[in-house]
Amino acid sequence: MNKVILIGRLASKPYKGITSSNIEYSRFTIVVTRPFGPANSDPISDFIPCIAWRTNATFINKYMDKGSLISVEGSFQSSRLTDQNGQPINNYVVSADRIQSLETREVTENRRKNNTSKEFNISEEEKHFSPAKEQENQDDEIDQVYDSLTWDNE
Repeated sequence: MNKVILIGRLASKPYKGITSSNIEYSRFTIVVTRPFGPANSDPISDFIPCIAWRTNATFINKYMDKGSLISVEGSFQSSRLTDQNGQPINNYVVSADRIQSLETREVTENRRKNNTSKEFNISEEEKHFSPAKEQENQDDEIDQVYDSLTWDNE
């Protein structure tokens, strides 16, 4: 089984793309803090590249910004490419099957208004986020967000 579940913040604004077949996709990086690290040191964060397709891409491109707290469920994918010099390059990405916002709409909108700097700060309270406590309220909000999506084709 190939299953990945991540909770973290978007490192930057998602990249919106359209394939030659007119399929929307989004490339983004999620910052995930490791639960354990060296004693008496700053936490270690991993920057994990992700890709989303179709409705997941529409959702993240339209509603998420740098610093958004999200959960991503998907699968780990690897590929081997060749660079301009003929050298092999390994490429790794999480392909998102499900994306959820773990913040209220109000928090997201406030960040958009204040997100003019290149850095974002995580409050002490957010460092100890527990998705189980927030999940009940988030399910209803996510349903509302999906219900309000508009499609360019229609």
